Amino acid sequence: MKKPEWFLNLGRNRFEDFEEFKRDVTWFVKPDAQISVVKSSVNLNEDFKTTFPNLYYLIKRSRVLEVIINNIRYKLYSWDSKTGEPCGWLCKLEPADVSNLLISPEHQMLLDTIGGIKESYNEPDDAFTNNQNFLFIKSECEQGLGYSSTYYNNMCRNTAVVPLLENNLVMFVEEANGGRTLYDLSTKKVYLFSHDHCFDYVTFLEGQPKYTYHLINGVNTFQDYVETLAQQWAAHINF
Repeated sequence: MKKPEWFLNLGRNRFEDFEEFKRDVTWFVKPDAQISVVKSSVNLNEDFKTTFPNLYYLIKRSRVLEVIINNIRYKLYSWDSKTGEPCGWLCKLEPADVSNLLISPEHQMLLDTIGGIKESYNEPDDAFTNNQNFLFIKSECEQGLGYSSTYYNNMCRNTAVVPLLENNLVMFVEEANGGRTLYDLSTKKVYLFSHDHCFDYVTFLEGQPKYTYHLINGVNTFQDYVETLAQQWAAHINF
């Protein structure tokens, strides 16, 4: 069968990144999806480098494809793991005004530069990307605890604890089991809210009911979270 022109222009290695993504994340690209794949690049400026030095190092060494699936734009950032297989992130690209949710300047800088992570493939064990519905994508972020508010307020009543205010919290990561990672817009502090987890890198937030708010060890701010994620992946990659 004759290869389509975009395949020939793309080059073997980068096209294989997308094929490997589809093999690993089998549910994401439907058989009847309309797909376009082209070579791409990313503009990494000095502000981004200063704010996210670990992520800058990681993205600078990635292979980049622009992927459009059913008119939704993504960038696929790929590397080779230490075991020799392609791995990476599929990041969704959105305009800044996709939502009127107020987010931090660092969060918006991340989105403007690389997008938000929708899927990852052949990922390292115990990375922040594991078992998540999304990371950072503005259209999927929410204020506060959402449907978990009822559970949280019930737990506070049962333990005679004054609830934390939610209206200044932004949920920027959602786990498949419903856990939420949030930051406070004023203090930049990051919290994990989870009623059911098996993480060994979190501790209960003092003064709050157990299995509600947690602190992530070594992560104080949104920048810390992003930089730790980059370090987790850098340890997995063969540079």
